[in-house]
Amino acid sequence: MRAIVIKPHPIVFDKIERLIKVNGMNFEEEFLAKVISEHLAKQKNGKLPTITDAFQIYMNEATSSHRPTFVKHANYHFRSFKDFFGDLTLDELKHWHITEYRDYQLARGLSPTSVRKHNNTLNAMLNMAFKHLDIDRLSPFRALKIRGEGDNKRPMPIITTQLIHQVKECLLRNSTPHKLVALIQLNTGFRLSEPLFARLEDCVLEHDIPHLWIRRNALSDRKTKSSIRAVPLCGVSLDAAKELYKIAKRKNSEWFVPHYARDNGNSSCSQIIKKTLKEFDFKSHMFRHAIIDRMKARNDIPTRLAESITGHSSGGSEFNMYGTVGYTLEQKRDVILKVLI
Repeated sequence: MRAIVIKPHPIVFDKIERLIKVNGMNFEEEFLAKVISEHLAKQKNGKLPTITDAFQIYMNEATSSHRPTFVKHANYHFRSFKDFFGDLTLDELKHWHITEYRDYQLARGLSPTSVRKHNNTLNAMLNMAFKHLDIDRLSPFRALKIRGEGDNKRPMPIITTQLIHQVKECLLRNSTPHKLVALIQLNTGFRLSEPLFARLEDCVLEHDIPHLWIRRNALSDRKTKSSIRAVPLCGVSLDAAKELYKIAKRKNSEWFVPHYARDNGNSSCSQIIKKTLKEFDFKSHMFRHAIIDRMKARNDIPTRLAESITGHSSGGSEFNMYGTVGYTLEQKRDVILKVLI
């Protein structure tokens, strides 16, 4: 007779999870161990990171940390918050901290614009710190509402053809560095800081199409790809660039506009342009609006081509992100010649 071998059935033991009660709720021991392990891993020398740690990370990583004005303002905004609340740990921070700080700043007379600057620094600081410390959290200082913000903002005055010609005639009298810079803005739409903080080598006059490069350097942080560009110089803007180039050469300067090539030099230049054009109620940023008005009025200039001159970027389809050359100087020059003043 054939023997029958009976194999024992393997016994399977279910994993027994130990439950631990915390504040009336049961949690699995393994889950709590993981949470505690992650919590301890985020500590620095046995301590949780504080807003001081966040500020140190921010100042080490920020692209503008080499600029004295940036450092001055960032330190002031941080110290003001820390003096008010103390050196809070990052996990303590809540949205009510920034709303209470906002109300304190408004109560002591700061304008909504100044309060926004404080918040922008603190919010950027937390975003940077959370990223570097692998803290999976959104900044509690985001989306802050500030009473009165924008209430006193004057609407942009309409820039007529007559007005822009009057401004041009004023700038052509008694040449000075700030007037020459404004004349360059007239037919380029540059932000004031762009020609002011350009290096002398960025002004390329010995070329079939004279142009000015806008790019990063010790004084200028160009943060977007679209803001780094070359823009043709035409008409009185070209004449002004040639004069500024001569002045820089005489001064043996590496900067295109040595008179204002310093941290916060754009504020000084902006104020004197405002004073010079006071009778027309015209400010330096209005040159940018004026040339965009003229481009729109033509109704035959592609938006992307216009943006390649002004340094804007409106995003759009993936097609706009491809290509290695971009719009040519010839294409940009032809646009500028259409709206030349």
